[in-house]
Amino acid sequence: MRPTLRRHNIRFRERLAASRVVAVLRADDTVYFADVAEALYDAGIRAIEIALSTPGALDAIGALRTGLGADAMIGAGGVRKPSDVDDGVMAGAEFLATPIFSAEVLERAQAYRVPVVCGALTPTEIDAAWRRGAAAVKVFPIAQAGGPDYVSAIRAPLPEIPLVPAGGVHLSNVDDYFGAGAFAVAAATTLIGDAADGGSLLKLGERASQLAALAGKYV
Repeated sequence: MRPTLRRHNIRFRERLAASRVVAVLRADDTVYFADVAEALYDAGIRAIEIALSTPGALDAIGALRTGLGADAMIGAGGVRKPSDVDDGVMAGAEFLATPIFSAEVLERAQAYRVPVVCGALTPTEIDAAWRRGAAAVKVFPIAQAGGPDYVSAIRAPLPEIPLVPAGGVHLSNVDDYFGAGAFAVAAATTLIGDAADGGSLLKLGERASQLAALAGKYV
C-alpha cells in the first residue's frame, strides 16, 4: 500500500471512530436527502454514504459536503467499477463504499488516495480486501451470514481488520455487533426508514439519536 494512502486510511478510521456509524441513503431521488442528512448530523452521525443507484446522487454528494459541518464525511456507495470511482471522486466523495470485493475498484481508488470501505463476506474476501488497501471492510450481508456471531468468528483469525457489518443492523442488536468486535456499523433502511422518501424526520431523528448514543458507548 502506498504510504500516502495509508495515511488517508488511518485518518478516515480516526474520523469514523468518533461516531462508529455510517448512515446509508438511497431512494428514488434525492429530494429529501439534505433534510435527512441534517437530521442525521444533528443526532451525531457524521459519516453519510450516498448510494450511486439513486438518481442525482453525484449532485447530492457535492451539496451535502457544502451544506453540512466540516466534520461530516460524505461518501459514495454502491461503487462496483472503476468508472464509479471516477464519478464519486469527481463529485467530491471523501470515501467510497462497495457491496463487493473488487481489486480494480481498490486500485483505482488508490490512485486518488481515497479510502474505501470494501464489501466482502467470506474470510478470504475480507482478507483480500484488507491486503489490497481497504480502509475498512464492510461485512455484507451480515444478517444472512450469521449476524454478531459471524463478526466474532471473523475477528478471531483476522483481529487487525476493522469490520463494518451492514445489511442487518438494528437498534436492538447494535450492542451485540460492537460486543462482537465491530469497528463501526452501517445502517440503511433500519435507520432511515421512509424519511428519504418524505417520511417523518422527527422519527428519523429519534432513531438516529438512539443509534448514535448506543455507538457512542464504544467511542
